[in-house]
Amino acid sequence: MANSPSQPAANTPAVPTSNVVEVHMLKMRMKRFTDRGDRAVQRLTEIRASITNLSNDDLLDLADIFKAKPRPPIGDMAFDEMARRDISL
Repeated sequence: MANSPSQPAANTPAVPTSNVVEVHMLKMRMKRFTDRGDRAVQRLTEIRASITNLSNDDLLDLADIFKAKPRPPIGDMAFDEMARRDISL
């Protein structure tokens, strides 16, 4: 009965090798994307900390550089920090 439609032959692999390789590659790709995202979050945290650690004069200089509308994210961070410190250009 090994060749019946409900039972595979004894020498038939349960999962084709190519599928195993594809699954492994997909897992590796997903891990790379996750790692890339984790590194981006870490880098953004470091940038925010750098802006927070600026002196008032340096923060004002940074805000002046990025004051044009629409402001890039670093400009928004600088202006948020200025608001927190209650200083302005």
